[in-house]
Amino acid sequence: MLTEDGCRARRAELFAAVETDWILLTDPRSLTSLMNFIPSPYLFNFESAAAAALLNRDGTAILIADNVQGACAERAFATGRVAPLWYRCVEDAPHRGLLLVDAIVKLLRQHGIARIGIESATCPAGVFVALAPNLVAVDISPALHQLFRRKHSDELVLIHRSIRAAEAGFKAAVEFAKPGCTEWDIYQEILAAVTGAAGEPVRLYGDFVSGPNCSKGGRASSRVIEPGDLVLLDFSVVLHGYRGDFANTFACGGKATPKQEAWAGFCLSAMAAGEAHLAAGAPTSEVHRAVVAEFARHGVAQFFGHHSGHGVGLSHPDVPYIVPASTDHLQAGDVVTLEPGLYSPEVGGMRFERNYLITASGFENLTHHSLGLYPA
Repeated sequence: MLTEDGCRARRAELFAAVETDWILLTDPRSLTSLMNFIPSPYLFNFESAAAAALLNRDGTAILIADNVQGACAERAFATGRVAPLWYRCVEDAPHRGLLLVDAIVKLLRQHGIARIGIESATCPAGVFVALAPNLVAVDISPALHQLFRRKHSDELVLIHRSIRAAEAGFKAAVEFAKPGCTEWDIYQEILAAVTGAAGEPVRLYGDFVSGPNCSKGGRASSRVIEPGDLVLLDFSVVLHGYRGDFANTFACGGKATPKQEAWAGFCLSAMAAGEAHLAAGAPTSEVHRAVVAEFARHGVAQFFGHHSGHGVGLSHPDVPYIVPASTDHLQAGDVVTLEPGLYSPEVGGMRFERNYLITASGFENLTHHSLGLYPA
């Protein structure tokens, strides 16, 4: 879980970046980062759940979440809570989204708010239908976009936990995978391992593919793995809203071809070339160019066709984007990936990935799984 001090610090940073005394949060990521309100997909009736929070510069933080969300609302760091009645299993339930709008409108009227910061992409239009023309809105989305980049210590704890669970899943997959098993079998083994390592239910998503599927990625299928097939695993474990994202490709039950082995070496040297440019202030396009230049040095750049990496944390992929046309720069507090890969029908597909925390003096490698076609 996030800490109360961390949530308060992020709220203070947000108010320092905007010119409004009141803020209405409606994006689930914002409610996670600033309130520690994390709807659980494993609890009753959270599929259509929505919530909001009303913040004031003086420290007021009021969470609005209907009665069914009480278990998660109790863990949020709020100075007040509004819990409109949605459903009790004894009467009809009203429209859940309109119920939230009504609760927000009542709260804004109660506090006499005439100017408020909103997240324009997620704020319900019904709020302004009810209060127009007496409510002026200021979009704070750009400020939040930057705030989410700079990971605080409590956020890093969750990212570390996510990565450790994922590494346990990767280790289990390497030990389990053998010719004759299916991609789905491997996925099931990974899911059991990451859940066990996390000690609680988690979301698991990514690429779980083998053989010719490595060139396109995707969900685990019923494909049976043959001796010497490449197995590409690129997955994330979502823990309380946060995640890392890392990958490796390995040869299952035999040796890879000499060309596959050469390509794996090129991928790892491209990753090292990108790492050499990871520093606060570095243009993200420069990091990408370093990766591509290393591939070009080996004559294989034409087989690399995606980003070199991206930010990760509350979303995936997230800012900053390590791509050729980016105008962004790395910042201290960013958590980013590097994931060079090479793909062709003749040789196959492979990708290798690590996660890094950008610091004032360089970077910290957050991932410690064994890389290469023959992981230890």
